[in-house]
Amino acid sequence: MAQPAERRKRNRAGNDADTYRTLSGVNMISMNIFSKTSGFRMTRHAMQRAQQRGIPPLIIHWLCQYGSRKRNRNGSIVCYFDRKSLRLLSSDVGKIVIRRLSELLNAYLVITGDSILTVGHRYRRMRNH
Repeated sequence: MAQPAERRKRNRAGNDADTYRTLSGVNMISMNIFSKTSGFRMTRHAMQRAQQRGIPPLIIHWLCQYGSRKRNRNGSIVCYFDRKSLRLLSSDVGKIVIRRLSELLNAYLVITGDSILTVGHRYRRMRNH
């Protein structure tokens, strides 16, 4: 099924909300709660990686709100959970929730400007130099 050229351009730019659909038909742009609450917009790459790596939108939202931030050499910012941010998060949502979701809390995200570029799982410790 071929799409018109103007529709393809809007898909690549990310402006057409009707085009990003998952297999279940859920519109991914309407699930993007980050632009309204924390000022970050998820790129299409970040949405794909979050789905592939099994990182739910709630964890990404918590990373934006509670996560510690560290600036990379290339100017981007990495958000991740450390002890201090987990303590603050557990005081707001409860220790039981943190214990149940502990496997998902090793996530990180990379921000440049007002966009979330990618998300992933941490396998190494983030060092503060």
